[in-house]
Amino acid sequence: MRGGPLFNRLAGGGRRFLLLALLFLLVLAVPGFVVISPLFLTLLNDQDADWNRLSDIGQTYGAASAVLAVFALMGVTASLILQAREAKAGREQTLRALHTDLMRMAMDDPLYRACWGTFFTSQDADEQRAHMYVNMIVNHWLMMWELRAITEAHLRSVASVVLAGPTGWRFWTDARRRRLVSAGTRRERRFNRILDEVYRTVPVPAAPLPEPPARRPVRGWLLLLALLAVRRRRAFRARSGGV
Repeated sequence: MRGGPLFNRLAGGGRRFLLLALLFLLVLAVPGFVVISPLFLTLLNDQDADWNRLSDIGQTYGAASAVLAVFALMGVTASLILQAREAKAGREQTLRALHTDLMRMAMDDPLYRACWGTFFTSQDADEQRAHMYVNMIVNHWLMMWELRAITEAHLRSVASVVLAGPTGWRFWTDARRRRLVSAGTRRERRFNRILDEVYRTVPVPAAPLPEPPARRPVRGWLLLLALLAVRRRRAFRARSGGV
């Protein structure tokens, strides 16, 4: 039975910590073996240590020491690769945080929202803000997907809910072509294909019913004129009846 996103994140962090610990122990073990190797070699003699003879014996272990050196070099290389990936992930998170701040500024101010040019297909301010909010939701899913904090089944489940709505469906209709051709990594391309597959399975949302036209309020002076006309008509009828 698979765990949730939090369990997957903890499991991934535990595996990474275990790998780093093993690499660190391996790097420490190589110089440790070099330091204590004469002590082990003295056990091969019953007499006092003869360093010349021990040197001859030690040369027979040259292949083993070469293998240990190779393992140490591999450990250092793997550690550098992991550090480079961590640094890259940190830079990507910083850039995405900056992108989120820019989107929030545009959502709050129509002046900044107009700087996005033809990014929107609607001129309605509320629809533009909703479009940007769905964009932030999709970017959040993408970050979780790249960090392996969300499974494919969970991603399909939440995407089917958002994309089935009119705002989510309209967003992916506008953005799908750009996202499918601009993905930079294999995992991002897989993410976009999953969302596009979900988009093709959800039904097209029905168009909202047009709102009834708002009734124009009757102005006060019009009402006053109507009352005066009624009074004059009653007064005229009263005078006519008296004659």
